[in-house]
Amino acid sequence: MRHVPLTRWIVIGLMFFAFGAAAHISREVLERLPRLEDEFAYLYQARIFSGGRVWVERQEPVAVFWQPFLLQPDQSPDGTLRRFGKYPPGWSLVLTLGVWLGQEWLINAFLAMLNIGLVYRLGRELFDETVGVVAALLLAISPTALILNATLMNHTWALSAALCFVYAYWRSTRHGRGIYAWSALSGAAIGALLITRPLTAAAIAAPVVLHIAWRAVSERRLWQRNIAAWALLAACAVPVAAIWLFCNYEWTGNPFANTYTMYWEYDKIGFGEGHGLNRGGHSLTWAFRNMRADLTFWFRDTFGFTLHRDIEAFLREHLGYGFGVGLAWLFMLIGLVAGRKELWLWLSFSFFVALVISGMFYWIGSVVHGGAVYSVRYYYEGIFGACLVAAYGIVALIRSLPVRALGYAALVAACAGSLIGYTPARLREPLPPNWQNGLYGFNKVSRAQIEAVRALRAQLGASDQPVLVIVLRREGERDNWRDYGALLAITDPYLKSDIIVARVFDAEKVPAFQRRFSERLVLYQVGATLYASLADALTPSKQ
Repeated sequence: MRHVPLTRWIVIGLMFFAFGAAAHISREVLERLPRLEDEFAYLYQARIFSGGRVWVERQEPVAVFWQPFLLQPDQSPDGTLRRFGKYPPGWSLVLTLGVWLGQEWLINAFLAMLNIGLVYRLGRELFDETVGVVAALLLAISPTALILNATLMNHTWALSAALCFVYAYWRSTRHGRGIYAWSALSGAAIGALLITRPLTAAAIAAPVVLHIAWRAVSERRLWQRNIAAWALLAACAVPVAAIWLFCNYEWTGNPFANTYTMYWEYDKIGFGEGHGLNRGGHSLTWAFRNMRADLTFWFRDTFGFTLHRDIEAFLREHLGYGFGVGLAWLFMLIGLVAGRKELWLWLSFSFFVALVISGMFYWIGSVVHGGAVYSVRYYYEGIFGACLVAAYGIVALIRSLPVRALGYAALVAACAGSLIGYTPARLREPLPPNWQNGLYGFNKVSRAQIEAVRALRAQLGASDQPVLVIVLRREGERDNWRDYGALLAITDPYLKSDIIVARVFDAEKVPAFQRRFSERLVLYQVGATLYASLADALTPSKQ
């Protein structure tokens, strides 16, 4: 029987920890429901894909089956009006598997496991076994990773694609067997990233493009083999990227349509008037403000290693210290100094830097109104570079100690402190504008909204009957979709789910609309309150 080193068992344990943590946080904190508008759109589009379609026919009136970040344009290629999500299709296609399984949370939890293994493998092969294990440990305990792995956001999948791209590209540089297979995998991976997060794909690809240019000069005697490998990489990226063009064509009739600007005209990359909501448009001033705010959060959320706030305040006041309480920058700096002669260490670092730079071209950062709901997610796909660089520095520092065991014990203690002390507090950290309990109950979306419908259905003696919840709006009141956000989250695009919600608003339109769903029990909601009859909904004082 082949002996498995202890370090491999540690990595396997970290992989299962990542899965278990994602399962726990998704259930206990996020209730396995979307919270941000982005998640609603990803999930809705995944459900469209699960039915074998790219889009569903738009229902009229158009506002009745509204969902966050869905597009329902007034024109179409063939006259049939469509409804679809505004985002590129990559993540929704992957999430479709979770829809088929009836466990959407499972996909990111599995990918969290995969990412731990990939970071370990990359660190082991670029540097050594210990660096790989420590990098995997840092990713496993990262508060940012723990949060995002529990969501329905596309960042965990995007990190998987980025890691596959970089690892496969590195393997293709070894000039051994499988160079073309690794090049093909690298191309497919960057294609998958492109149809998931296009700007992120450009940032992750940039250091590799520069490395290829350097190799073109330094490895001229291998030019034929290298060009063939690079051509294959590009060729394998094209068919994957073409999925986005196909979906765009199906959605709009234009394969190069910008669906972001179809929802918000100002939602585009670049500077100047018409880019973002700031007066005069996006500017370098705003870019640096966003970057500073994001980095301040990133330095603390990445590993959860922090200074005491009093120490940070003293350093800021007397020394002009400007990094916040987070210490991630320090461990990365140690890594860069220790590995200053390692080309691939600098290349690993450059992936993170490229993401920071690319984020400056977008009009908004991860930190909004002083808070980062899902941490600094726009930098997340570069976290593997940060883990590798920090791990290299930590290992080098420990190896310089007279008793290495004490160094590793201190590392484990610090990671345990992050898990036990920092992350639970981060999950409950108040978020703007007024979510005092952090991610618990964020955006008011809650399983309690679904249970209220089921309870009222059972009370009416119709436990097995599908339900239509009609949302009404009293005169002078504003509608808040968060009051029924969980019902939106489970409403099927094909209107076949057990519960569907319709934003009719006007009581006079209810009878005609209700006849379209004669097989369903109809309940009514005004604000956050559910009613069994239209009369009760219109005269709540009788309750």
